[in-house]
Amino acid sequence: MTDLLVILEERLVQAESLAECDHALSFYLGKKGITTFSFTYYAYHPNTANHLKYDMCSANFKSWHQHYLAEQYHSIDSTLSFVYSNHLPIYWNLKQQLAQAASESERQMREDSIAFGAESGLSIPIHGPHNNFAILLLVQMQNQQCNLQDNGAQHEFFVAAHLYYHYIQSHLLDQVSEKDAFHLTRREIQCLLLIAQQHSVKEISQRLEISERTVNFHIQKINKKLGTKNKYQSLAKALEYQLLIL
Repeated sequence: MTDLLVILEERLVQAESLAECDHALSFYLGKKGITTFSFTYYAYHPNTANHLKYDMCSANFKSWHQHYLAEQYHSIDSTLSFVYSNHLPIYWNLKQQLAQAASESERQMREDSIAFGAESGLSIPIHGPHNNFAILLLVQMQNQQCNLQDNGAQHEFFVAAHLYYHYIQSHLLDQVSEKDAFHLTRREIQCLLLIAQQHSVKEISQRLEISERTVNFHIQKINKKLGTKNKYQSLAKALEYQLLIL
């Protein structure tokens, strides 16, 4: 168990892009016999519209994963709501989910899943700062044995999910284009990140090794670019537009 997790973390540390992080996770899961999976990173609650930060999945799961998002099944998925309110992995079985469907639309969703070939799975919740939420979904297909009910395996997958979540953060920040970021410079983003961590102007100047006057200059530029009156409004707007990965 430990060796595979060590290899996963080494690959994530060395990764230079999101794609390389995705490959590291895929390689690890493949070694564990998991061939069908998805990772969905919501900005806030899964039912919050238009706040999907990132999502990826195995090639064989792509059609179903896209169908799930396009049909907005997250808004009727009672299992997802249950997973959101928990912190530990949740094992589920599709036949049981079908029997417990709370609505006709949820029942249809479960039938779609079975028709796709899924049988059971493990949903691993990841709760980040500022109410960020992500979920790593591992799926056992029909006529497949993935041992997802094993407690030891669940604990290891839990660690792997959080390692992946941790190491993709800087790469997600790199994905924000200059246009999307209101033309904020790298230094201005650094200032906002430190403001989010509740550092004072003096502390920011020490961390970035620049003068307090320069810090205030950057804050003024940030406020102007974002159309705000102070650094706190700028921070709120930056979080709203997902310019920061905290």
